[in-house]
This record gives sequence, structure tokens and C-alpha cells, in this order.
Amino acid sequence: MKLSIRLFVLFFCFFLNLSSLYANIRVGTLLFYPPFVSSSGDGFNIDFMQTICRRLQEKCEFIPMDSNRLFLALDKKQIDIAIGVISISQNSSSKYIFSLPYLVSKGQFLISNNGSIQTIQDLNGKSVGVIRGEQDSADEFYRFLITNFNGLFEVKQFDDIEDLITALNQGDIAAAYIHKSAAIYWQRNSNGQLITLGPANVLSEGLTIIALPENTLLIQRINQKIQEMEKDSTFLNLYKTYFGLL
Repeated sequence: MKLSIRLFVLFFCFFLNLSSLYANIRVGTLLFYPPFVSSSGDGFNIDFMQTICRRLQEKCEFIPMDSNRLFLALDKKQIDIAIGVISISQNSSSKYIFSLPYLVSKGQFLISNNGSIQTIQDLNGKSVGVIRGEQDSADEFYRFLITNFNGLFEVKQFDDIEDLITALNQGDIAAAYIHKSAAIYWQRNSNGQLITLGPANVLSEGLTIIALPENTLLIQRINQKIQEMEKDSTFLNLYKTYFGLL
């Protein structure tokens, strides 16, 4: 009888540990923002996060949404962590916690290749588009433009990259201001219709994974895996796959 009870307790403890080990981590991601997230559901952010989940020995559920919904989903506890084009300086409030930065955050102008704009000063009096930030508020791309080019052009916000690129192609805006890697992606995949303008600008301490303070332990575990990936060249290989020599 005692042996049966001990076996039951051991089995129960094993089951609890196994359940905890493979508990689903709900990961909020962008719907579409190549090369970070592509239309086929892969991309740098997805592969990066999947690698982390495997190393954590956790099951991750990816929940795609517009960038301005990520913070709201965290607040409502619909997701556990969020990964997008989120920077450490985007929200310094103690309301959120951040992982170690995994990529430099750089902004880049993208324009139509029609010869009408040669310099940033040629944007004078025109409109420049950015992706809408946290819960309909401004993000680091918007703030950079307002801080450094206030009055030179109007800044318009869009819900997603598709609307932004469509507006650029249709001439509704003169330029888009997005992450450098995304700008180069569109330049390479637009059949010569889109080109970058001017140098890229460093915007913050870097891109990061974000969570609520109650998931501090999870972020600490993620940080350990980020450091491991940097040491064993996994991150470098992943970077080369999606960004090449960007």
C-alpha cells in the first residue's frame, strides 16, 4: 500500500513538472512586417522566438496582431510576452519589463524611386508615414521625426506596414519611416519602385521582448537563452539568414 502511494506521488509530481515545463507561452507578434514577420508566418522574430522556446523547453503559441495592439494585449493578459519592433526606450514606465536587446533599433526613410525626392529637405511640406505606436499613441519612429524634423513635413500614422507601403506606392505620402531592415527589404523586393533615402538613424538602446512585471522570471530565462544564442553563433546565423549584410 505504501509503495502504491509513493508511486502515485512520484507520478503526480512528474506530471506536474512536465506540465509546467511544456506550458504554453502566449507570444504576441506582428501580423506582417518583413523581414521580421512575413506573410507566410515566418521571419526573423518568429524563428528567433521559436529557438528561444525550444531552448526553454516550452511550447509557445504565436498570436499575431497590429503593433498598436501588442501593449493592450499585454495589459489584458491575453498574451504573456510581446515581440515586434519594440524598443527599450519606447515605454520607460515600470508597467512593463524588457528583455536584453537583441537588435539595434535604426530608422530609415523609404521613398518612391521617381526622382522627385533627392534629399530629406525635399520632403518639406509633404507627408511622411509611420506605424502607429502603443495603443494609438506615438512610438519611437514618430517621436524621432517630431524631435528632429518638426515642421518640415506632416507625420501620418498607419495601423500596419501594408497600409503604409500602399500609401507610399499610391503617392498619398512622400516617404515612409520604418526600421532600417524593413526599408532595405522593401527596396530589394519592389522591382526598383522603392528606395531608401539618407542615412539610417539609431533610435534607442535596441529591440527587445516585453512583458508585465509578473513575468519577470520568464524574461530572466529568455535573457539566458539570448546570451547562449549569442555565444554559440546561433543568433549570428539567424541574423545572416534574414538580414545578410544589412
